[in-house]
Amino acid sequence: MGFLNKLFGDEKQRSAYFQVLASQLSLKYDFEHDLGLVKQLSDFKLFKFGSSQKITNVIQERSIDSENYLFDYQYIVSTGKSSVRFDQTVFFVNSKQLSLPQFVQKPETFFTNLMAILGFKDIDFANFPEYSEKYHLEGEYEAVIRFYFSDELLKLLTTQNAFNMEAMNYYFILYHQSKLIDKNELNAFRNLGLMLYNLFIIQSKKSDELLKGSYL
Repeated sequence: MGFLNKLFGDEKQRSAYFQVLASQLSLKYDFEHDLGLVKQLSDFKLFKFGSSQKITNVIQERSIDSENYLFDYQYIVSTGKSSVRFDQTVFFVNSKQLSLPQFVQKPETFFTNLMAILGFKDIDFANFPEYSEKYHLEGEYEAVIRFYFSDELLKLLTTQNAFNMEAMNYYFILYHQSKLIDKNELNAFRNLGLMLYNLFIIQSKKSDELLKGSYL
């Protein structure tokens, strides 16, 4: 009983931090989101795992052509006799200003290094060895992905904790696999997501200009 009291007490306290942050930012807060957002994100690897998927503590910002969300996401993986719950905090952008290639970025681990040895693709950047040592980046259209990973974006990612990031077309998500962002770092995490978003917008506009130029 003591464990349950602590668990639910911690969750209530975490929700309170989200509410305070939403109030400070003058943004909308919802304790729980329906499964519509999970379905919207179902093409991302993170949302393909497990069952009993649940989104809570949602801070939402909307404008004419974009929306972004900060939320906690959990799912359960059953192994037959037991079940394990995985929790992570996610920053999600849906914006018509983006035109991103599909890619997956995750922290380098023993397994990603082993995959590279076995011939699985890992996109590295010769001018940014610290980024390449820190992250495993993969996607089908390497040249396009390299275009979107500008020097400014690579510099920013190199200075941060090793986060997971996925993108496709109008969408991108930022998270740390199986880790909730500390309540005192929620705003900094959101700001990082917004900075990445703005850098992706710059490259998306450059891409649009190049495509228009090719048709002139």
